[in-house]
Amino acid sequence: MEYEEYLDQGETLAEEGLIEEALGRFEQALEAAPENPEVIEAVGRALLNLGRLEEAEASFLDALELDPEWAAPRMGLALIAMRREEPFKVVHHLERAIEVDPEYPDAYVELGRYYGMMSEPALAKATFERWTIRYPEDADMHINAGLTAFDAADYAQALEFFEKALDVATDGEQKSGARTFRANTLDMLGRYEEALAEYERVIKYAPDWWEAHANLGICHARNGHYAEAEAALRAGLAACPGSPEIRDELAAHLLGEDGDLNEALALAEEAVALGRDEVRHLFTLGEVRLALDDEAGAQEAYEAVLALDPEDPGAHLEIGLLHERKGEVAAAEEHFMEALKGDPGNPRALYSYASLYYATDDLETAEELLVRAIAVDAEYSPALSALASIRARRGDYGVALDYIEKAVEAGERDVEHFRSAAEFAPLHADPRFRVLLSRMTSGS
Repeated sequence: MEYEEYLDQGETLAEEGLIEEALGRFEQALEAAPENPEVIEAVGRALLNLGRLEEAEASFLDALELDPEWAAPRMGLALIAMRREEPFKVVHHLERAIEVDPEYPDAYVELGRYYGMMSEPALAKATFERWTIRYPEDADMHINAGLTAFDAADYAQALEFFEKALDVATDGEQKSGARTFRANTLDMLGRYEEALAEYERVIKYAPDWWEAHANLGICHARNGHYAEAEAALRAGLAACPGSPEIRDELAAHLLGEDGDLNEALALAEEAVALGRDEVRHLFTLGEVRLALDDEAGAQEAYEAVLALDPEDPGAHLEIGLLHERKGEVAAAEEHFMEALKGDPGNPRALYSYASLYYATDDLETAEELLVRAIAVDAEYSPALSALASIRARRGDYGVALDYIEKAVEAGERDVEHFRSAAEFAPLHADPRFRVLLSRMTSGS
């Protein structure tokens, strides 16, 4: 068999998500054509998708040595640098890709999105405009620019890009996408009625465009119209019966609004079955199973996330919490540490890790972690309440009261904890403490 056939088979398998099998075909192609840069680059892509970064890097460098003016190996090296959090290398490789092939739009997209992720909106905008100034009719690039601005919460800028995309869009998919994203942006700008009209327009002309249905439901819910949100999601499921995303959104909606948990479970399981490689669906399934007190099933869902991404901090956190509930402290600590490696500023992970030290009376370490949590989110009430407990245990009642007040302002309502916890007993007659308990009860 010629190397081209192995290469084509590998690309087909890769598109189907069968990366190990694709790598096997690419390696067969490599045996047949060991000096072909296209084959070497394909091997590198497969290795990158399998997380084998050093081998992938070697393949991309080999391909680049054989064809220094080819952008694809540069793109691969940039993606490796992103995984390794090496920003200067990311920018270097993407700029070199643009330099060797100025007509390669993917390099502009990756560089613009990367600048956005690095909180450099001006550089992101300038990168996209380097392309759109030359190709103002490229609706896809305007959409990518708008999505980058949207992710950076620059909604006015995002709206401008989406409207430019609508002006030049030529096919139905581009128009539906641009209108849906424009509606999302209008919602974030507080223009609820305009957003609804835009979603409805997409649905009228493209009823099978699941994103419009899902985002219409989210828009209703964000604005406090929960019955309308559920109706929109159910209408979307009827119009797009094969959509795992709408199932996931409806399951999450039922979970959040005290709906039918058994229906939510069925929807979440269907979403996972239809879109197994989508981490978000597995998280929803885990949350629904937890709400049904199925801790083993929840852990299974979160472990499925780690099978897809062994470093996912959210999955490590949830598994750590499940171990903590069962008193498996060592396992809980291991997962909390992994969660913080991936997301060192997560207040919930910091609070959860601190709870292990609090339980063993290592108040100093617990306090250090809790202070880090509120440095990230000054209104994270569980950490504020825990700091109040630590200060009260040390007899520092004035500071404890300050933390309780901050916790109440942040939404703390667990009045029974403060009434019954032994460390707060000396405060029971304190007028300020009694007022704070009253505020917890009244919700003011």
